[in-house]
Amino acid sequence: MQVVIDGVTFVPVPQLNDIARLPAALEVRFDSDAGKDLSVREYLAALLLGVWKEGEGFDGKRPFGNSGWHYELCKPLVRAGFIKGKLDADGYIEDVEDGAKAFVTSLIHAMCGTTPKAGAR
Repeated sequence: MQVVIDGVTFVPVPQLNDIARLPAALEVRFDSDAGKDLSVREYLAALLLGVWKEGEGFDGKRPFGNSGWHYELCKPLVRAGFIKGKLDADGYIEDVEDGAKAFVTSLIHAMCGTTPKAGAR
């Protein structure tokens, strides 16, 4: 089932533990400076490919042309209920939980089929 209200697509969030939720979170779709109607998986892949392609010239502050790119990724995950946070009246991140960074890190590991190493950041 697809629910679209005022041009915003909402996805049902299964009430599962975090590990089981990762594949569904990777498929959340959104528009960003990286492209239109991208999944979280496609966005993360574009980010990694940019690092690889640009090497030392990679701009970590503005990988897709604008700063605040990490909020661009968190916004659809907040909207879909995968991470806790608050959006303002215009749909921008007003507040996001401290665990958002760890959740995105888990998404990257799930996407790549890797596990975090002890002591790694």
